[in-house]
Amino acid sequence: MPYRVTLLFGKEPGNDPDSREAVDHYRSSIANKIAAGQVLAQLHPLTKSEPSDKSTSADNLTISNRDDIISSTVELAEDDGKLVVISKINGFPSLVEQQIVVHKNLTIEGDINFRTGNIDCPGELLIKGSIMSGFKVKAENLTVTGSIENAEVECRGNLVCAGGIVACRDYPLICGNNLWCKYLENSHIEIKNNIFISGSSLHSFIKAGKNIILCHSSSVLVGGKCEAGNSLYCGTLGAKWATPTEIILGCEPFLAKNLADHNQQLEKLETELEELQERIEQINTFLQHEEGQTIPHDAHRLQEERGLLESKLNFINQKHKTSLTKRDELERQVKSYKRTNFNCSLYLLEHLFSGIRLTIKDAETRIEEESPPITLTVDELQGEIVS
Repeated sequence: MPYRVTLLFGKEPGNDPDSREAVDHYRSSIANKIAAGQVLAQLHPLTKSEPSDKSTSADNLTISNRDDIISSTVELAEDDGKLVVISKINGFPSLVEQQIVVHKNLTIEGDINFRTGNIDCPGELLIKGSIMSGFKVKAENLTVTGSIENAEVECRGNLVCAGGIVACRDYPLICGNNLWCKYLENSHIEIKNNIFISGSSLHSFIKAGKNIILCHSSSVLVGGKCEAGNSLYCGTLGAKWATPTEIILGCEPFLAKNLADHNQQLEKLETELEELQERIEQINTFLQHEEGQTIPHDAHRLQEERGLLESKLNFINQKHKTSLTKRDELERQVKSYKRTNFNCSLYLLEHLFSGIRLTIKDAETRIEEESPPITLTVDELQGEIVS
């Protein structure tokens, strides 16, 4: 028996957009992820008076048998007396020939641009192209066969970029596990574990929880700031014109950032406490100085203000004490990490130029002379950087 199939996926939810509203060209035009049990299509049996070879549209097609639409990832069911196709798994639906197939992973055939809009993929995402400037991409694990250019990218697992990562400055590129790329240029990168760069890194800011590894002896790292919980492996570091480059090794960068951010918040609390105390002292001084002369109404108003300020002062004091405890705990974690981290060194296979500011754990130095291949580490007893 022939059926007319109405597809219910691949459309934007909600009513038709208001023509008076501004058009969001970055809105995703890719089918959103669907859940197991979700209705994907509705089947309408064709009567004898309806031709079974009627031409199809983007949302409708004709099948000669109801089982023709079924794949291993969907099934037929009845919903309020209607024959529907529902998904058996979570994933991304598509029409493959005449079958509805739900894919666990999402593949984009081409670039992320105005054709696709932004992409938010809860699972695996393969982009057979590049991520163009201004677009947002989120995924569990992400593979990009092209490049990433000035885009907002967040990957909760591994990220593989066959090309380069360029000009990602407005938003740091965030990777929750390991990152592989061809080269970096003028970008901010935050990686939970390791970053592997087959080429070079130019004027970029990198935070890696474990290692920064430039894979070839011909690779160059110059400019910017690199922070790694463990070590940096590189061919050449710096440039002959002493380009400012900062390297920090041996301290988990995200833990260090938490401590720095917390210290800033602590400074704001202490400033607020000082301002409150200063105002309360001003009120006390005024009331004592003008005693017997101040208009009773003004004295009452100042006493009310002092009461409110003293209540706020008590609240901020408690908040300050809690903040001090948290700061002490963060400092303890940072010291413990440094104390137990024995694998933190700078490995150079070709050349070390001058102008490098190097920190390994708590030891700091500035490289003033060029050097051939060298390995720099910290002498735990003397607290100095040695080769």
